[in-house]
Amino acid sequence: MKNLVKINPVKSDNIPDFLKSLPQWVVWKSFSISDDGRFDKIPIHPIFGHKINGQDKINQMDFNIAFKSYEKGVGNGVGIVLNGQPLTIKNMCLSQYLIGVDLDKVNESPEKIDAAKKIIKSIASYCEISPSGKGIRIFALSNIPVGRGQSLYGEMYYKGRFLTITGHGQKRNIVEATDGLLKIEKEWWPHTKLKLKQKSQLPFYNYPDTPRKRAELNSMLIFISSDCPYERYRNVVWAILSTRWLDANLLAHRWCITSPNRFDEIDFTSIVNSFDPGHENLITIGSIKYWAHEGGWNE
Repeated sequence: MKNLVKINPVKSDNIPDFLKSLPQWVVWKSFSISDDGRFDKIPIHPIFGHKINGQDKINQMDFNIAFKSYEKGVGNGVGIVLNGQPLTIKNMCLSQYLIGVDLDKVNESPEKIDAAKKIIKSIASYCEISPSGKGIRIFALSNIPVGRGQSLYGEMYYKGRFLTITGHGQKRNIVEATDGLLKIEKEWWPHTKLKLKQKSQLPFYNYPDTPRKRAELNSMLIFISSDCPYERYRNVVWAILSTRWLDANLLAHRWCITSPNRFDEIDFTSIVNSFDPGHENLITIGSIKYWAHEGGWNE
């Protein structure tokens, strides 16, 4: 399976000139591929190829530098960093934010394809196929910060992430789409404020805060590397938070920083903020037990 994984090459000519003019590009590389074909995407140094913190401005570069590095075979692709700041081009502040919408596994069903088409039409900005060929990325401008991370329907970001860019789409400009993005945000996170107010009323997941359970969780986490694909990384953090222990955030943080070259504080904060304790398919300690067993842990 892993040998059959294909990563879409970068088509430079199709990438909008506006995106190319931004100074916040990185080169990325896949270091691990799962049995189902999923692969991680980690920012790397454009010359030496080691892992870097993509959110650090010192590691960001112009498109031409990133693309030339990619052409030399240093990485698997290029991406752009969403830093939460108003865009600046040639020292001129535009007072607009770059927003990235990520739709995963679009090709899984006709329903997902139709839903993606509606979202693409409502935003009406540049969109492209992801490196795996299974997802869609949409990039647009907004007059205000929009996007709260991951939802049941897709992901939307304005900060704390980098998104890969392939150029596999129709050549199209980046446009301002504040109204369309806000509408999607309200649809994807309709009860965010209500959930925050009712959080204390949510039932606790049955993993009591006892010395024995703490020792068990700590021992399991030793067998799960935090240098793993993003989805696993995020889900482990969410599973720890599902305990609702008072220091769950700190425990998750301690696990994440065991891979310092991969850890990013902004990314970690984004994952924590996107955790939904009322999710109908809540990821819990049961998942951590499963992954720990995979790593060699025994109860």
